[in-house]
Amino acid sequence: MKIILREDVRDLGRNGELLEVKDGFARNYLLPRKLAVLATEGNVRDYKKRIAVAKEREEKDRTAANSLADELKKHKYVSIQRVAEGTTRLHGSVTNVDVAALISAKVGTEIDRRDVDIKKPIRSLGEYQVNVKLMRGMTVPIQLIVADREPVEEVETPPVADVAAAETGAETDAETDETSETAE
Repeated sequence: MKIILREDVRDLGRNGELLEVKDGFARNYLLPRKLAVLATEGNVRDYKKRIAVAKEREEKDRTAANSLADELKKHKYVSIQRVAEGTTRLHGSVTNVDVAALISAKVGTEIDRRDVDIKKPIRSLGEYQVNVKLMRGMTVPIQLIVADREPVEEVETPPVADVAAAETGAETDAETDETSETAE
C-alpha cells in the first residue's frame, strides 16, 4: 500500500515521504494514529503543492539565517561576570541562557537558549567559541569573551607620516594667513 507520511516515523521515514508499506502496517498502525494518509491522486497532488511551498519557505528562511549569521560574525560578545577574589574562576558559570540574552541584546534578534551550544561549562575568564544554531544544518561559531570588567577599547593613533603631513598642512595655512595680513 502506498502512503504519505504526515509525521516522522522512527525506522520508516520522514514527514512528507511517499512510501510503499505492508497493508496491515498501514491499516493497523499508521492510518489509525494519523501518522500517514493514503497516497491517492488528490493526496499526492496536495503533497507536491505542500513540498513546493515548504521549499520556498525554507529558501526564505535560509536567506534570513545567512544575513543573521553575517550580523553575528561582525560583533564581539563580552560577558561581564563576578570573579572569585584573587583567581580567574567565576562565581557560578556562564550558561546558554546568559549567552542567548547577550546575543539577543547585541544583535536585536531573539535567540533561543536551546540554540546556543556551549561545549564545556564556562567557569573562568577568557575567550571561548560558542556555536549558535540558526536553522537546521546552519550553525555559526561566535567568539565569547568572559571578563571581570568591560575591556577598554584601544584608541587608534594615526601613523607618523599622517601626523607630519597634518602639521605641514597647518604650517602652510599659517603662512597664507600671514601673507594675507601683510597684503592688507
